[in-house]
Amino acid sequence: MFSNSLTLKGKIRKLLSQCKTIIFNSLNINRNIYLYKKWKNLDFPKQKNVIIIANGPSFNKELAEAILSKRKFFDIAVMNNYFLNNYSNKIIPNYYVLSDPEHVQTQSDKQTKLNETLKKFILDNNIKLFAPNEKRWEQFQKSFIPFNDFQNLSSNNIDPRKPRGYTSNTGFKTLALMLALNYEKIYVVGLDFDYPRKIMLDESNQIYLKREHSYGDVKDNLSHEFDSVGHALNWWSENYWHLRKLKSKKIINVTDKSMIDAFKRLSIDNFIKDMEELK
Repeated sequence: MFSNSLTLKGKIRKLLSQCKTIIFNSLNINRNIYLYKKWKNLDFPKQKNVIIIANGPSFNKELAEAILSKRKFFDIAVMNNYFLNNYSNKIIPNYYVLSDPEHVQTQSDKQTKLNETLKKFILDNNIKLFAPNEKRWEQFQKSFIPFNDFQNLSSNNIDPRKPRGYTSNTGFKTLALMLALNYEKIYVVGLDFDYPRKIMLDESNQIYLKREHSYGDVKDNLSHEFDSVGHALNWWSENYWHLRKLKSKKIINVTDKSMIDAFKRLSIDNFIKDMEELK
């Protein structure tokens, strides 16, 4: 179950977790030096702009075709299960961002097979991988680009070399990574992040969430993760709050329905028009 910071026990657990992160990060000098060296020697992008493709349902055929038609003008960053959508074999990304432990360690036979397909997609297309600074990610790519995946919510840090000051979400991490690569403009599509609209209760007050992605939908029972609607909404509330630490004039949220208010918005129609005008 996700920690419930509405309760005294949850607040204490959260405080102890942050103290542990701060202490561990301070003591782990070798890791810190390694990350600084790795990022110092990183080749910076040749393109000025990047498009981040998140996996929300608003990333559709129309958007994909607009991006594909002007592919040479942008670098592309993707995440998680992007390889499952219908456009992945046409829009080959420059960067793939992973951080979910399920991609490296799982008890599910189905997930194990998906991980093998994901690994093949990354390696066959020579895509640069960003992943937490842990050796277990070497199974996807020996020379992946590491980032610090520890969390310290008491800070405002978005530097990938230090514990992040925002909650764990691969889309958020991708935004931070592209900011660190110093792109002039960062367009993000498919980052709907509208979970509060999609929670529901059954007749016995079991909490469900309709998860909608560009590659399909599922209905998940979240009662083993959240003990109440209040707990679930508080969890997402923290996500929206900490996401504002990534606020930047460089980031443009291409959306009509996203609940994210931290970034400048651009309608999908206007984004497509902008793509058409590129020469």
